[in-house]
Amino acid sequence: MRSARIVGPRQIKGRRARGVLNRSEFKLLAKGDSWFSSGSFPVCNMLQQMQFSRSACILNLAIPGDTAAAMSERVQNWRDEFSFQVAAPDAPRWDAILMSAGGNDLIDALPQLIRGGINSKRASDYVDPDALHALEEGIVASYSRVVGFRDRKSSPNRGDPIFVHTYDYAMPSCAPARIYDLIAVDGPWLSPRMREVPHPMWAALSRYLIDRVAQSLRSLEAILPNLVVVDTRGMLRGVEPDTRGRSGDWQNEIHPSHAGYRKLAPRFAEAVNHHLECRPSAARVAQVSTSGPSIEFAPI
Repeated sequence: MRSARIVGPRQIKGRRARGVLNRSEFKLLAKGDSWFSSGSFPVCNMLQQMQFSRSACILNLAIPGDTAAAMSERVQNWRDEFSFQVAAPDAPRWDAILMSAGGNDLIDALPQLIRGGINSKRASDYVDPDALHALEEGIVASYSRVVGFRDRKSSPNRGDPIFVHTYDYAMPSCAPARIYDLIAVDGPWLSPRMREVPHPMWAALSRYLIDRVAQSLRSLEAILPNLVVVDTRGMLRGVEPDTRGRSGDWQNEIHPSHAGYRKLAPRFAEAVNHHLECRPSAARVAQVSTSGPSIEFAPI
Protein backbone atom coordinates (compact mmCIF):
# COMPACT_ATOMS: atom_id res chain seq x y z
CA MET A 1 0.00 0.00 0.00
CA ARG A 2 1.17 3.52 -0.77
CA SER A 3 0.62 6.71 1.18
CA ALA A 4 -1.42 9.34 -0.63
CA ARG A 5 0.15 12.61 -1.69
CA ILE A 6 -1.77 15.52 -0.13
CA VAL A 7 -1.82 18.89 -1.87
CA GLY A 8 -3.64 22.06 -0.92
CA PRO A 9 -5.45 24.84 -2.79
CA ARG A 10 -2.48 27.21 -2.52
CA GLN A 11 -0.52 24.87 -4.75
CA ILE A 12 -3.00 25.32 -7.60
CA LYS A 13 -1.77 27.71 -10.28
CA GLY A 14 -4.28 26.99 -13.04
CA ARG A 15 -6.21 24.22 -14.69
CA ARG A 16 -3.75 22.93 -17.27
CA ALA A 17 -2.58 19.34 -17.07
CA ARG A 18 0.76 18.94 -15.30
CA GLY A 19 2.53 17.65 -12.22
CA VAL A 20 1.77 15.24 -9.44
CA LEU A 21 -1.92 14.87 -10.24
CA ASN A 22 -1.22 13.53 -13.72
CA ARG A 23 1.24 10.99 -12.39
CA SER A 24 -1.24 9.60 -9.85
CA GLU A 25 -3.45 6.64 -10.71
CA PHE A 26 -6.12 7.66 -8.18
CA LYS A 27 -7.13 11.33 -8.29
CA LEU A 28 -9.18 12.26 -5.23
CA LEU A 29 -10.88 15.46 -4.13
CA ALA A 30 -11.41 16.01 -0.38
CA LYS A 31 -13.78 18.47 1.24
CA GLY A 32 -14.60 18.60 4.92
CA ASP A 33 -13.95 19.78 8.43
CA SER A 34 -11.01 19.48 10.83
CA TRP A 35 -10.98 15.66 10.64
CA PHE A 36 -9.62 16.26 7.12
CA SER A 37 -7.75 19.51 7.83
CA SER A 38 -6.45 19.99 11.37
CA GLY A 39 -7.69 19.69 14.94
CA SER A 40 -4.41 20.63 16.59
CA PHE A 41 -0.96 21.96 15.84
CA PRO A 42 1.18 20.33 14.54
CA VAL A 43 -1.43 19.37 11.96
CA CYS A 44 -3.05 15.99 12.45
CA ASN A 45 -5.81 14.60 10.22
CA MET A 46 -7.27 11.45 8.66
CA LEU A 47 -6.11 12.13 5.10
CA GLN A 48 -2.47 12.05 6.16
CA GLN A 49 -2.86 8.42 7.24
CA MET A 50 -4.57 7.10 4.10
CA GLN A 51 -2.90 4.48 1.92
CA PHE A 52 -4.01 2.97 -1.38
CA SER A 53 -3.00 0.13 -3.66
CA ARG A 54 -2.03 2.61 -6.38
CA SER A 55 -0.38 6.00 -6.40
CA ALA A 56 -2.92 8.55 -5.16
CA CYS A 57 -3.10 12.31 -4.99
CA ILE A 58 -5.64 14.08 -2.79
CA LEU A 59 -6.49 17.73 -3.36
CA ASN A 60 -7.52 18.78 0.14
CA LEU A 61 -10.03 21.65 0.37
CA ALA A 62 -11.09 21.00 3.99
CA ILE A 63 -11.63 23.90 6.40
CA PRO A 64 -11.50 23.58 10.22
CA GLY A 65 -14.94 24.09 11.74
CA ASP A 66 -16.79 23.75 8.45
CA THR A 67 -20.35 22.39 8.45
CA ALA A 68 -22.34 20.38 5.94
CA ALA A 69 -24.85 23.25 5.83
CA ALA A 70 -22.19 25.85 4.96
CA MET A 71 -20.54 23.57 2.39
CA SER A 72 -23.80 22.98 0.57
CA GLU A 73 -24.70 26.68 0.60
CA ARG A 74 -21.34 27.70 -0.84
CA VAL A 75 -21.28 24.99 -3.48
CA GLN A 76 -24.72 25.91 -4.79
CA ASN A 77 -23.65 29.52 -5.20
CA TRP A 78 -20.21 28.78 -6.71
CA ARG A 79 -18.57 30.50 -3.77
CA ASP A 80 -15.58 28.27 -3.15
CA GLU A 81 -12.88 26.22 -4.86
CA PHE A 82 -14.82 23.02 -4.25
CA SER A 83 -17.58 24.22 -6.57
CA PHE A 84 -15.20 24.73 -9.47
CA GLN A 85 -13.26 21.52 -8.85
CA VAL A 86 -16.51 19.53 -9.00
CA ALA A 87 -18.62 21.09 -11.71
CA ALA A 88 -16.77 23.69 -13.77
CA PRO A 89 -16.63 22.67 -17.44
CA ASP A 90 -12.82 22.47 -17.28
CA ALA A 91 -12.65 20.75 -13.89
CA PRO A 92 -10.47 17.65 -13.54
CA ARG A 93 -12.20 14.29 -13.62
CA TRP A 94 -11.86 12.93 -10.10
CA ASP A 95 -11.95 9.22 -9.33
CA ALA A 96 -13.76 9.93 -6.06
CA ILE A 97 -14.79 12.74 -3.73
CA LEU A 98 -14.06 12.31 -0.01
CA MET A 99 -16.20 14.23 2.47
CA SER A 100 -16.09 14.83 6.22
CA ALA A 101 -19.11 16.83 7.37
CA GLY A 102 -21.87 16.72 9.97
CA GLY A 103 -19.91 16.86 13.21
CA ASN A 104 -19.82 20.64 13.40
CA ASP A 105 -23.49 20.83 12.48
CA LEU A 106 -24.08 18.88 15.68
CA ILE A 107 -21.83 21.16 17.72
CA ASP A 108 -23.53 24.28 16.36
CA ALA A 109 -26.95 22.82 17.23
CA LEU A 110 -26.09 21.88 20.84
CA PRO A 111 -27.59 25.04 22.43
CA GLN A 112 -30.97 24.14 20.90
CA LEU A 113 -30.59 20.39 21.35
CA ILE A 114 -29.77 19.99 25.03
CA ARG A 115 -32.41 20.39 27.71
CA GLY A 116 -31.41 20.91 31.33
CA GLY A 117 -33.32 20.71 34.60
CA ILE A 118 -34.11 17.02 34.08
CA ASN A 119 -33.34 14.03 36.28
CA SER A 120 -33.38 10.99 34.02
CA LYS A 121 -31.29 7.90 33.25
CA ARG A 122 -32.15 8.11 29.53
CA ALA A 123 -29.88 10.24 27.35
CA SER A 124 -32.68 10.95 24.89
CA ASP A 125 -34.66 12.77 27.59
CA TYR A 126 -32.04 15.54 27.59
CA VAL A 127 -32.53 16.21 23.86
CA ASP A 128 -35.20 18.44 22.36
CA PRO A 129 -36.91 16.27 19.72
CA ASP A 130 -37.77 19.16 17.40
CA ALA A 131 -34.20 20.47 17.42
CA LEU A 132 -32.90 16.94 16.79
CA HIS A 133 -35.26 16.49 13.86
CA ALA A 134 -34.12 19.81 12.42
CA LEU A 135 -30.47 18.76 12.73
CA GLU A 136 -31.05 15.42 11.04
CA GLU A 137 -33.12 16.94 8.25
CA GLY A 138 -30.48 19.62 7.77
CA ILE A 139 -27.67 17.09 7.36
CA VAL A 140 -29.67 15.10 4.80
CA ALA A 141 -30.65 18.25 2.90
CA SER A 142 -27.05 19.52 2.85
CA TYR A 143 -25.63 16.35 1.37
CA SER A 144 -28.53 16.18 -1.08
CA ARG A 145 -27.60 19.63 -2.37
CA VAL A 146 -23.95 18.63 -2.79
CA VAL A 147 -24.91 15.47 -4.71
CA GLY A 148 -27.33 17.45 -6.87
CA PHE A 149 -24.56 19.90 -7.67
CA ARG A 150 -22.17 17.05 -8.54
CA ASP A 151 -24.77 15.69 -10.95
CA ARG A 152 -25.40 18.89 -12.89
CA LYS A 153 -25.65 18.16 -16.60
CA SER A 154 -22.51 20.15 -17.37
CA SER A 155 -20.44 18.63 -14.56
CA PRO A 156 -17.40 16.57 -15.63
CA ASN A 157 -17.79 14.65 -12.35
CA ARG A 158 -21.44 13.75 -12.72
CA GLY A 159 -22.07 10.46 -10.94
CA ASP A 160 -18.57 10.15 -9.47
CA PRO A 161 -18.65 8.38 -6.08
CA ILE A 162 -18.72 10.39 -2.87
CA PHE A 163 -17.37 8.74 0.29
CA VAL A 164 -18.46 9.98 3.72
CA HIS A 165 -17.39 8.84 7.20
CA THR A 166 -19.26 8.81 10.49
CA TYR A 167 -17.69 10.22 13.67
CA ASP A 168 -16.35 8.17 16.54
CA TYR A 169 -17.55 8.67 20.10
CA ALA A 170 -16.12 11.90 21.50
CA MET A 171 -16.18 12.25 25.28
CA PRO A 172 -17.15 15.65 26.72
CA SER A 173 -14.07 16.74 28.66
CA CYS A 174 -11.91 19.74 29.52
CA ALA A 175 -9.46 19.20 26.64
CA PRO A 176 -9.22 22.09 24.14
CA ALA A 177 -7.22 22.19 20.93
CA ARG A 178 -3.67 23.27 21.74
CA ILE A 179 -0.48 24.33 20.00
CA TYR A 180 2.19 21.75 20.83
CA ASP A 181 0.04 20.59 23.75
CA LEU A 182 0.68 23.94 25.47
CA ILE A 183 -1.40 26.92 24.36
CA ALA A 184 -5.18 26.45 24.11
CA VAL A 185 -6.57 27.93 20.90
CA ASP A 186 -10.12 26.56 20.67
CA GLY A 187 -12.62 24.44 22.57
CA PRO A 188 -13.65 22.48 24.43
CA TRP A 189 -16.83 22.23 22.41
CA LEU A 190 -19.12 19.69 24.07
CA SER A 191 -18.73 20.01 27.83
CA PRO A 192 -19.63 23.75 28.08
CA ARG A 193 -23.00 22.94 26.47
CA MET A 194 -23.71 20.11 28.92
CA ARG A 195 -23.37 21.96 32.21
CA GLU A 196 -27.07 21.68 32.93
CA VAL A 197 -26.96 17.91 32.41
CA PRO A 198 -25.90 15.63 35.30
CA HIS A 199 -22.21 14.83 34.87
CA PRO A 200 -22.75 11.03 34.91
CA MET A 201 -24.94 11.43 31.81
CA TRP A 202 -22.40 13.30 29.68
CA ALA A 203 -20.89 10.24 28.01
CA ALA A 204 -24.26 8.64 27.28
CA LEU A 205 -25.66 11.90 25.90
CA SER A 206 -22.66 12.44 23.64
CA ARG A 207 -22.88 8.86 22.40
CA TYR A 208 -26.60 9.21 21.71
CA LEU A 209 -26.14 12.38 19.67
CA ILE A 210 -23.22 10.97 17.67
CA ASP A 211 -25.28 7.88 16.92
CA ARG A 212 -28.15 10.02 15.67
CA VAL A 213 -25.80 11.95 13.36
CA ALA A 214 -24.40 8.62 12.14
CA GLN A 215 -27.92 7.35 11.43
CA SER A 216 -28.60 10.47 9.38
CA LEU A 217 -25.40 9.98 7.41
CA ARG A 218 -26.03 6.27 6.85
CA SER A 219 -29.53 7.02 5.57
CA LEU A 220 -27.97 8.92 2.68
CA GLU A 221 -26.90 5.71 0.94
CA ALA A 222 -30.54 4.75 0.41
CA ILE A 223 -31.64 8.09 -0.99
CA LEU A 224 -28.65 9.54 -2.86
CA PRO A 225 -26.93 7.97 -5.87
CA ASN A 226 -23.26 6.98 -5.77
CA LEU A 227 -22.71 7.93 -2.15
CA VAL A 228 -20.99 5.54 0.25
CA VAL A 229 -20.96 5.99 4.04
CA VAL A 230 -18.13 4.34 5.98
CA ASP A 231 -19.00 3.70 9.63
CA THR A 232 -16.00 4.48 11.84
CA ARG A 233 -17.72 4.44 15.23
CA GLY A 234 -16.31 2.45 18.11
CA MET A 235 -12.75 2.21 16.83
CA LEU A 236 -10.97 4.58 19.22
CA ARG A 237 -9.96 4.29 22.86
CA GLY A 238 -11.94 6.80 24.89
CA VAL A 239 -10.80 9.32 27.48
CA GLU A 240 -11.68 10.16 31.05
CA PRO A 241 -14.27 12.94 31.39
CA ASP A 242 -11.97 15.14 33.50
CA THR A 243 -8.94 14.97 31.21
CA ARG A 244 -7.45 18.28 30.12
CA GLY A 245 -5.18 17.09 27.32
CA ARG A 246 -4.33 14.27 24.98
CA SER A 247 -5.70 10.94 26.19
CA GLY A 248 -6.60 7.57 24.73
CA ASP A 249 -6.80 7.96 20.96
CA TRP A 250 -7.88 11.61 21.19
CA GLN A 251 -5.77 14.75 20.80
CA ASN A 252 -8.47 16.85 22.46
CA GLU A 253 -12.19 16.68 23.15
CA ILE A 254 -13.40 16.13 19.57
CA HIS A 255 -10.29 15.42 17.46
CA PRO A 256 -8.46 12.09 17.28
CA SER A 257 -4.70 11.96 17.75
CA HIS A 258 -2.21 10.69 15.15
CA ALA A 259 -2.69 7.23 16.67
CA GLY A 260 -6.45 7.64 16.43
CA TYR A 261 -6.39 8.63 12.78
CA ARG A 262 -4.08 5.68 12.06
CA LYS A 263 -6.94 3.47 13.24
CA LEU A 264 -9.70 5.29 11.38
CA ALA A 265 -8.00 6.00 8.05
CA PRO A 266 -7.50 2.38 6.89
CA ARG A 267 -11.21 1.58 7.13
CA PHE A 268 -12.12 4.67 5.13
CA ALA A 269 -9.32 4.28 2.58
CA GLU A 270 -10.04 0.57 2.12
CA ALA A 271 -13.63 1.36 1.14
CA VAL A 272 -12.44 3.89 -1.43
CA ASN A 273 -9.68 1.61 -2.70
CA HIS A 274 -12.00 -1.39 -3.06
CA HIS A 275 -14.53 0.63 -5.02
CA LEU A 276 -11.94 2.05 -7.40
CA GLU A 277 -10.16 -1.27 -7.93
CA CYS A 278 -13.47 -2.98 -8.69
CA ARG A 279 -14.46 -0.57 -11.43
CA PRO A 280 -14.76 -2.29 -14.81
CA SER A 281 -11.56 -1.81 -16.77
CA ALA A 282 -13.52 -0.41 -19.72
CA ALA A 283 -15.03 2.25 -17.50
CA ARG A 284 -11.58 3.12 -16.22
CA VAL A 285 -10.29 3.55 -19.76
CA ALA A 286 -13.31 5.66 -20.70
CA GLN A 287 -12.76 7.87 -17.68
CA VAL A 288 -9.16 8.54 -18.67
CA SER A 289 -10.09 9.32 -22.27
CA THR A 290 -12.80 11.81 -21.31
CA SER A 291 -11.11 13.46 -18.37
CA GLY A 292 -11.00 17.22 -18.24
CA PRO A 293 -7.85 19.27 -17.75
CA SER A 294 -5.93 18.62 -14.57
CA ILE A 295 -4.32 21.09 -12.20
CA GLU A 296 -0.98 22.80 -12.28
CA PHE A 297 0.71 22.66 -8.91
CA ALA A 298 3.24 25.00 -7.40
CA PRO A 299 6.41 23.46 -5.97
CA ILE A 300 5.92 21.83 -2.56
